[in-house]
Amino acid sequence: MTDKKPKLKLLALSQPQRATLEGISNRRPQLPSDPIRDELAALGLVAQQGAKWTLTPTGKKVLAAGSNRRNAGGFSV
Repeated sequence: MTDKKPKLKLLALSQPQRATLEGISNRRPQLPSDPIRDELAALGLVAQQGAKWTLTPTGKKVLAAGSNRRNAGGFSV
């Protein structure tokens, strides 16, 4: 068992891409045509299910990693 899974490289998303990703995760209404969402779909972070858009498992990981990095400086009591 020497075959290791390739480590996923986290993507550095621009602010509009992050906002769109967070909007999809929060189930905000999506516009019918959104070029930024189309970029995220091309990256494999979001997928269309019927009329709605959902995050793929990769998209969830990227979103979670970004929020952890943003909060890395502070600590909670």
